Amino acid sequence: MTVLTSILTVSAQTIYTSTSDGSIYTANSQETTAMPYQHAAKTITIGNKHFTTNDIDSITFHQPDLPYLGGDISLLPDYEAKGAQYLDLNGKAITNVLDFFKSQGWNCCRVRLFVDPTKASDSDKKGGVVQSLDYVKALGRKIKEAGFLLMLDFHYSDSWADPGKQTLPDSWKDKSTSELTTALYDYTTESLKEMKAAGATPDFIQIGNEITYGMLWPTGHIWPAGGGQDGGTWEVFAGYLKSASKACREECPDARIIIHTELSQSGNATSFYSQVKNYNIDYDIIGLSYYPAYHNNLNTLNTVLTNLESQQKGKPIMIVETGYGYKWAMPGTTFDYTATYPYSEDGQANFVADLVSTLKKHKAVKGLFWWWAEANEHGIDWQNAVTSGWNNAALFDQETGKALKAFSKMKAFKERP
Repeated sequence: MTVLTSILTVSAQTIYTSTSDGSIYTANSQETTAMPYQHAAKTITIGNKHFTTNDIDSITFHQPDLPYLGGDISLLPDYEAKGAQYLDLNGKAITNVLDFFKSQGWNCCRVRLFVDPTKASDSDKKGGVVQSLDYVKALGRKIKEAGFLLMLDFHYSDSWADPGKQTLPDSWKDKSTSELTTALYDYTTESLKEMKAAGATPDFIQIGNEITYGMLWPTGHIWPAGGGQDGGTWEVFAGYLKSASKACREECPDARIIIHTELSQSGNATSFYSQVKNYNIDYDIIGLSYYPAYHNNLNTLNTVLTNLESQQKGKPIMIVETGYGYKWAMPGTTFDYTATYPYSEDGQANFVADLVSTLKKHKAVKGLFWWWAEANEHGIDWQNAVTSGWNNAALFDQETGKALKAFSKMKAFKERP
């Protein structure tokens, strides 16, 4: 009996199959792009493997359990539209940025979504808050058509949502707790319906961004270990998460749901996910932000991962955001790691190499994503810049446009014994 289990159907016209090295190949409507695909009366050929039709007992369609490597590229359309000049590791012009990412081993891209970014402050808009649903549908489709998996990051706010702020969308401000729960469900449902119709069905869905202290404040404002802040409660917050999760299960049943926190306090993650478990919240993956600038050294991360693996057995873990400076410190840096990793191209690359080594000690860790990986103002008139400030932890040198050595170090994350 032969059972094909390394096949993923994302939509009616797209088939993915994985190989042992973690690659993803795509075939559309039985027409080959990256993967040879043939179907005849007696045999099926996928890649270089041939199967006799009569010997196949079943074909299982699912999302393969790969090491997922990629980055958040939520501003790529703006950089491209304004003429950013991207160069590869050898200094040659990159004609297709997504193809370059694929050449670096990436198989998944992350995109954030705001409820109504037109309501954001001018400074936030200039800082990269532009991702409306229409914007994300277009970028998401481009990502999927390029053969990547898509991670959709719901912020459930009109602007940045993080541990310091989880501001209600302007259109939800006057709603009661019950009405907010319904609005969250309806908004998630409608957004996913539109994503699917646009050919941008997400494969991973984050229900909230860095929600260590809750979301939809003040009623969803909580402490990670239990209890509420400013009138918020865990009961209400859990209700919000359950509402969002329910919408995801109904609209995108094959997608994996991520609950995303960060490590501003090293004990927060284990406390938070224990509470999530206590409240029986339905999700699939633990998502973490880890920036040394704010979250301490790699030993701290290693301890958190060890504790999560012990306490949340069976739950995959992804680092859905990370970054480290290649020339300058990240704004608001609270932990100086430069004695070990100087702010230089080599320093950044060495950090990535050691980060990957740390992550590979943990079998539960399945994903690594660099935040704002596409940042590159090279070639753009400074008076017409994409953002008002540079990302100091970019993967491209913003003065030259050249890809940094960290790309090649990230590749090792996909290598498995």
